[in-house]
Amino acid sequence: MKVGFRYLAALVFCCLATNAPAQYASDTLTITPAEAEAVFLQRNLRLLAGKLDIDIAKAQVIQAKLWPNPVLSIGEVNPWSNGGAEALGHLFGDWGNHAQVAVDVEQLIQTAGKRRKRIAVEEAGLVVAEHYFEDLLRSLQVEFRTQITELYRTQAGMAVYEEVLGKLRQLLHGYQRQVVQGNISRSEYMRLWASEVEVMKAIDDLRRENGEAQRHAKTLMGLAPQEELVLAGGGLPDVPIDVLNALDVPTLREWATTYNAELAALQSGTVQADWQLRYEQAQRVPDVTVNAGYDRGGNIMRDFVGLGVAVDLPFFNRNQGNIKAAQSMLAQSRLLADNKKNEVESEVIRIWKDLLAIIARREHMGTQYEADMDTLLTSYHRNFAERHISLLEYLDFLDAYLHSKDILLVTEKELRVQYEALRYHVGSQLPY
Repeated sequence: MKVGFRYLAALVFCCLATNAPAQYASDTLTITPAEAEAVFLQRNLRLLAGKLDIDIAKAQVIQAKLWPNPVLSIGEVNPWSNGGAEALGHLFGDWGNHAQVAVDVEQLIQTAGKRRKRIAVEEAGLVVAEHYFEDLLRSLQVEFRTQITELYRTQAGMAVYEEVLGKLRQLLHGYQRQVVQGNISRSEYMRLWASEVEVMKAIDDLRRENGEAQRHAKTLMGLAPQEELVLAGGGLPDVPIDVLNALDVPTLREWATTYNAELAALQSGTVQADWQLRYEQAQRVPDVTVNAGYDRGGNIMRDFVGLGVAVDLPFFNRNQGNIKAAQSMLAQSRLLADNKKNEVESEVIRIWKDLLAIIARREHMGTQYEADMDTLLTSYHRNFAERHISLLEYLDFLDAYLHSKDILLVTEKELRVQYEALRYHVGSQLPY
C-alpha cells in the first residue's frame, strides 16, 4: 500500500498524542480510511502479540532440529593416597603419581526417525500458527472496518440532521416574529419547535453511537482516548457489485474451503496431530546410548579404554498411553476440521444471499434517489417559508426525508459490513 506524506504526518501525530498528558484537551485527528487502516496494522496490540506466536513456533522448530548433547563424566578421582597405592606416574608436574581417574563420554542416539518426526510436528505447528495469525488479522480487519463504517454512517448522519436543524431554526426564528405579530398561532410554532427538539435528540443519539465507534476504533488503532477521529477523503471504498452478482454457490464453496484461514489452521492441525501420532509410535522403539570411557588405575589395565552401549528394554512401557491419546487427538482434529468446513460453506452462502438482498434494495432506490430527496427538501423548505404548503405537509415530508436518509446510510453500512464478513472467509479472492 502506498502511503503519502499525509499519512506519515498523521502517524507521527498519533504517536505524540499517545504520550501526551491526560489533562490535555481532546484533539481532532482528520484521517482517511486508508490512513486509519495503515495505523491500525502498525499499532494494534493484538496483532503485535499474535506475530509473537509465529516467532514462538519458529523457535520450537529450531529446538527440534538440535541434537542431544553428549554427556561428559569424570569420576573416581582420589586427591590423596594410602600406603598400598601403586605408582602410576605423574600426570601434571609432580602430581598424580598415585591418582586414579575415570572419564566417560556418552551420546544418545535417537532411533526410528524420532528427531525427523519431532521436527515435522513443530514445522506443522508453525504452519498452524501462521494460519491462526492470518485468521486473527482478518477478524480484526473486519472489526476495524466495521467500526470505520459506523464512524462514516454516524458522521454523515449527523451532517444530514444538523443541516435540517439549521433550516428548522431559520424557520423558528421567522415564526417567532410572526407569533408576536399575531400572524401565526402559537400551536404551529410549538409544533415546529417540537420537531427541532426531535432532530436535536436524533443528533445526540448519533453522537453517542459515533462515540462508541470512536472508542472501539481508537483501541484497535492504539490511539490515546482523547483523540477525536474525523474521517476524510470522500467516503469509503466501493463494493464490487458486479463481482458479487456474478458469483455462484459452487465458486463460493470452493473459495471458502480453500481460503478460509481458520479452516486452514484446523486442517494443518490435523497434519500436526498425524505427525504427533507417528512420533509417539516411534517412542516404542528404545533409543541407544553409546559411550567411550578411560579408566586410569581402576582396572586390570593401568590405562583402560573401553566402549559401551545402553538401551532400554521395552518390557512394560511401550508408550501405549501416549499413542492412544495421540490417536484420539488425530480423530478429534479431523472431526473439528470437517465440522468447520460444513460451517464455513453454509456461512458464506448465507452472507452472499444477504448481500444480494441488500444490493437489490440499494438498486431499487436508485442512484438518483438521494439527490432527488435533497432537491425536494430545498423545495419544501422554500414553499413552506413562503406559505405555499401547510405545516403538516412540511413536517410530514421532513420526517420522510430523514427516514430515507437513515435507510440509505444503514443500507450502505450493511452492504460493507456483510461484504467484509464474506471477505473474511474467502480472503483476497474478493478485492478491497
